[in-house]
Amino acid sequence: MNNSSGAVEGNQGSVTTCPHWDNSSVLQWIKTIVYLFIVFLALFGNTSVIWIIFRHRRMRTATNYLIANMAVGDLLMAIITMIPNAVNILRGNHDWVNDSLFGQVSCKLFMFTQASSMACSIFTLTALALERFFAVVFPIWKVVNIKRTRWLIGVIWMGSIASASPMLYAAKVEIYDGAPYCLEDWAPAFDARRSQSIFTIVSFVLLYALPLLLISILYSIIIAKVWGRNIPGNATPANQRLLNRSKRNVLKMLITVVLAFALCWFLMHLNVILMDFTDVFSPCGISIGLQTTGFLFGHANSAINCCIYLIFSQDFRRGIKDILKPLLPNRTATLLVDNTRAGSSLEATIELKTSNRQGRPQARSFKIIQV
Repeated sequence: MNNSSGAVEGNQGSVTTCPHWDNSSVLQWIKTIVYLFIVFLALFGNTSVIWIIFRHRRMRTATNYLIANMAVGDLLMAIITMIPNAVNILRGNHDWVNDSLFGQVSCKLFMFTQASSMACSIFTLTALALERFFAVVFPIWKVVNIKRTRWLIGVIWMGSIASASPMLYAAKVEIYDGAPYCLEDWAPAFDARRSQSIFTIVSFVLLYALPLLLISILYSIIIAKVWGRNIPGNATPANQRLLNRSKRNVLKMLITVVLAFALCWFLMHLNVILMDFTDVFSPCGISIGLQTTGFLFGHANSAINCCIYLIFSQDFRRGIKDILKPLLPNRTATLLVDNTRAGSSLEATIELKTSNRQGRPQARSFKIIQV
């Protein structure tokens, strides 16, 4: 997969160099702030998801193990890919360290880890859709359990490593205008242009088109199954409202998962395909801007995945509150109710005792009247 380097092939196969990205200061600051926020969200969100699942025994289910595995892939993406990219954005260019043995090895490992962690996240997202499909549509089959899930996670990582292994050859550090860049170059063992195009098509099919199609089909069936369920017997209006609210939450979560995956990776794949199969974009202008936007959205998916479950799952929300609890002031409330009734009203005084960040007690009191 093409790396966001500063050199691409032009119309005649010659190399056009873009040693530095010329951005306005405003655009540079906006890009930097947005990307740093994405990096922080990916680091905090995925670390929180992993901690919540392994901290609480009741959270150790087959589904949550898959969610934790996806969080591991997204966390690797954040640490190994996004943090170096954030440094490059702050520096204003994407030069590699050097073209020495260390530079060549680090380039290969960088591209390989980036591709394998991205594949792990996508394959796990697909496995989650399959797991949910069997759990909802065929609940009595018990296809997925914790033991099988562990094997499935191993298969996911083997598939991710296999899909990324070509980068161990193709990733190279090359010098353009005196600056080193970490690039995808299939020469001399293969035809550079043809091999890159083939790899782009295979990556698009395996890492975007097929997963998106499969996830969309499975979640559509799940939505139809869940939406058609009714409470057996004579359901009360309150129970029916509770069921309908649960259905809406499931619908929102599944649609959010599909849309986040589809939209976040679309621009990145579109950019790579256009660069490989057309020559209509300026190599140092529009294509670089599109590539930046594409990878920005692609990396944002590593932050969005964990946020989806933190937002829609009550158990994960409780876990986040436990994590943030030490950072918040302790609050205890004492309810003091007098014995005086005035007509049908009950007057009560609530004294709210809090501790500020220095540990000093604070007290506030106010009255409420319950009619």
